[in-house]
Order: sequence, then C-alpha cells, then structure tokens
Amino acid sequence: MTEFETASLAIAAANAAAAVVAACGIWYGIRAMVSANKDRAAILDQQRRADERRHEETMAAFAQQHRADERRHEENMAALKALIGGLERQTASLETVIERTAPAAGPAA
Repeated sequence: MTEFETASLAIAAANAAAAVVAACGIWYGIRAMVSANKDRAAILDQQRRADERRHEETMAAFAQQHRADERRHEENMAALKALIGGLERQTASLETVIERTAPAAGPAA
C-alpha cells in the first residue's frame, strides 16, 4: 500500500468517525428534545388541571354569591312591597281625614 492509499484510508476513517460522532450528537439531541417535550407536556397538563380547578372553585363561589344576592333582593322587594302597602294605607287615611275636616265647598266669589 502506498502512502497515498494509506492517507486516503486514514482520511476516510476520520470522516467515518466524524460522521459517527455527528450521528451520536444528533441522536442525543433528539432524545433530549423528546424528553424535554414530555416534561413540558406533563407540566402544562398539571397547570391546566390547576387552572380548571381554580376556575371551578371561582365559578362555585360566584354561584353562591349570586344565590345570596338573589335572596337579599327578594327580601328587599318584600320589604319594599310592605312599605308601599303601608304608605298606601296612610295615604288613604290622610285622604279620609282631609275629606272629613275640609270646609264645605261654597260658591266661588
């Protein structure tokens, strides 16, 4: 074998070794990305579940507050109706008092 053939063989071996190293590096990088994506997916899933739980808790609290507001509204409306009824009775009583105590209407002068 000549020096040229030996050098060519050495260069080919070096190129093959470099290709193997590059392939190993690419394989390792792809595995690292897949692993990172799986980890990130798990974290995002946990965050999504936590967000859903907080949303459900918030909606339950709003529903409870809404029911309490509706009860207060109904109580206030009942109190207002009772107050209006009392005012109507007072108005009727005052009209009766005015009719009984008003001077008789005479001819206009």
